[in-house]
Amino acid sequence: MPFISGAPLYDVWFGHRLNGASHEAFRACRTRALDSIASAMVQLDKFSFPTGGRLLFGSDGSPSGIGPMRQVDHKAMLDRWFVHKDPNDDPIYVEFTPTSDPKAYYTSMLDVHPEQNSVSKGVAMLLRQLISWIREPDEMDPFVLAHPDFDIQNFIVSENGDLRGIIDWDSVAAVPRTVGNKRYPGWLTRDWDPAMYGYQESMEVEGAAPEGVWEDSPECLTHYRSVYNNMMGKYGAKTKLGSNINLCRMPLITENLAIAAHNPQCRSGILHKMLSEIWASTEQDGPELTLPDLANMFVEHSVDIMVMETLRRGFDALLSEEGLQGPD
Repeated sequence: MPFISGAPLYDVWFGHRLNGASHEAFRACRTRALDSIASAMVQLDKFSFPTGGRLLFGSDGSPSGIGPMRQVDHKAMLDRWFVHKDPNDDPIYVEFTPTSDPKAYYTSMLDVHPEQNSVSKGVAMLLRQLISWIREPDEMDPFVLAHPDFDIQNFIVSENGDLRGIIDWDSVAAVPRTVGNKRYPGWLTRDWDPAMYGYQESMEVEGAAPEGVWEDSPECLTHYRSVYNNMMGKYGAKTKLGSNINLCRMPLITENLAIAAHNPQCRSGILHKMLSEIWASTEQDGPELTLPDLANMFVEHSVDIMVMETLRRGFDALLSEEGLQGPD
């Protein structure tokens, strides 16, 4: 940090609330920050691989290959607290061998901790089904380097929003392109993870500081996702990598599926949100099936073919550019 001159992006992003910046000034800062971040993230395209895993370095500091990927084992930590009554909060990690299958990135933690409870098992089966429908990009290596913690605390910017530095690269890895370097920044997708999203309308009232962190409204997040997508398209076009998939919009869905698979605390909230969007995109007649309804159907192997077709159609719509459009 002493080598980077600037301020945490959080302070600039919420500057209108933290230091009284004008509405026009903070919008300009946000736009400038997103533009410079998109430009930086696109540069990671040059580091693509046929195999996913943690990046290894040679003695000269250059990338030398792919090794096992280490991830936080959220289920083991929950068991330590609530089953074994151990208050220790040190992270527990699990390593996964390198793989050429992008789907393994999503399902690896589900394989480590198979669910035993009937409803939880059905939820995991539904999650696996959705993951199996993710379309992978063609005509390019399936894995690419991406920032391991693409969130607001790791970006240092000038007072005007120009990017000065990106920190916290430890455990950087080659991940599937569907959750790779072109995805939305984490602070623009918080509304899709209800367990973590703390927005309240009172935050729009001047001076009503939250107990935790400031949040943007769903409408505001939708707007800035559109802004970032346009910027990523501008810079991504220069990479000349062919794909029939929008690798900025689509990870709004795929990254949240990965979070749901890796973190049981977030699983139900994310799938509730996703199902509501799926049913809305299909405009089906009749009552919508709830997450427990579908979970029971999956665990009993009784999912009606029409239900499965509707689920697939709605999920495909979410993955498409049209299904993720939303208001600007």
